[in-house]
Amino acid sequence: MKYSWYRLDNSAIMYQMVLTPRAQSLFRMGVKLKSPVVPSALKCAVDKAFLRHPFFKSELKRGFFRPYLDENKLPFIIEEDDGVLLKLLDFSSNNRYLLRVSYFGNRFFIDYFHGLCDGTGALEFLKTVAFYYFDALGIPFPDKNILTLSSSPSEEETEDAFTKYYRKPELGKGINSMAGGQAFHVRGKNFSSTGYGLIQANVSTSALLDAAHRLNCSVTVFLTALILASVAEAHVKGVPKHNLTAFVPINLRKRFPSKTLGNFTVFAKIIIPKDCPLDFESLVPVVKKLLEEQLGEREVILKLGFTSLMSKMPLFKFMPLFIKGFISRIGRTLSTPKQTFILSNMGKIDIGENEVIDEFLFNLNCNKKTPDNVGVLSYGDKTLISFTRKIVSTEIERIFCKKLASLCGEVKVISNFREECNAL
Repeated sequence: MKYSWYRLDNSAIMYQMVLTPRAQSLFRMGVKLKSPVVPSALKCAVDKAFLRHPFFKSELKRGFFRPYLDENKLPFIIEEDDGVLLKLLDFSSNNRYLLRVSYFGNRFFIDYFHGLCDGTGALEFLKTVAFYYFDALGIPFPDKNILTLSSSPSEEETEDAFTKYYRKPELGKGINSMAGGQAFHVRGKNFSSTGYGLIQANVSTSALLDAAHRLNCSVTVFLTALILASVAEAHVKGVPKHNLTAFVPINLRKRFPSKTLGNFTVFAKIIIPKDCPLDFESLVPVVKKLLEEQLGEREVILKLGFTSLMSKMPLFKFMPLFIKGFISRIGRTLSTPKQTFILSNMGKIDIGENEVIDEFLFNLNCNKKTPDNVGVLSYGDKTLISFTRKIVSTEIERIFCKKLASLCGEVKVISNFREECNAL
């Protein structure tokens, strides 16, 4: 498939419309190796990955009615990481690419603009980069579940899956399902300069699975309930004025036969009733029930259809892009927090056995309205639970790690100690 241009999916359009030089929806994925990164091999790997995934080698263009991706013919630059987690992308110095590749020590990272892809697409690109990195060094590496140049890019990989699987929703019910009410907002002093705080809890995957199974729930339910209980203990005094609300991304590729590497995710909203006790044991069955409801076919179809309205309703479809962007940015500025935190669980990465990768990394973005978000993934018998935060306080993370250790045994905690830098 020869790449020329790619029509953005409806979710990507929303990320583009609220994009500003100071507000970007970025997330990070990375790899920790068992030896120092060789920059020349990493650059070669990225170039090979672009050949296999041509729409990642793109720049954002703005049409009159909607944005699109166009082939980026400028050279791609990798850089040494400066330690500032998820710093803003300077699209000009980054040669207009929508991702950034950096390295430090034995780690390399890829920061993605969410308008390009979701976590699933990002992981596929990262795995391809990892494969060709070791290929450049002459190190054998299995290609299990990795897209390489042995197969050609397909049109399915760049399809707008939201539009493809769109079903007309009931508008009233869709608005109620998508909008929701104001959520409990975690407050605290913000860092005074760019970059986020990172605290990462490493726990045995088998121990985590055993703990979840003892409570007859999934790992996602287990962690969501544990974070909610930690937020409540750290920040809730008495009965909260607003509901504690967790947003959990749903990978729609598990419900529809799409191979898209773009965005194909909607959010499950776990809204905890105000009369619910906020201890972990009480929260587990409540979170389980609410998540099952959100994963029901009717609710998923409703979310999918409502996300696609931008390209289906004539009023929005033929509204000039600059007006859409203005309305979206005003709405985002004036809106109240809709979630207390986001928990994104990528699940287990299965690329076969190897002795050169120690772990994979995953960090979500955060902002003033949602200042503490969590990314989760597993590789081998190691699960990484990474808190990215905009506030100085580490109380949620301290309580969470203590509770996790009591339930799962040994927990290794890693921090970038951002809280020790200057803060307001």
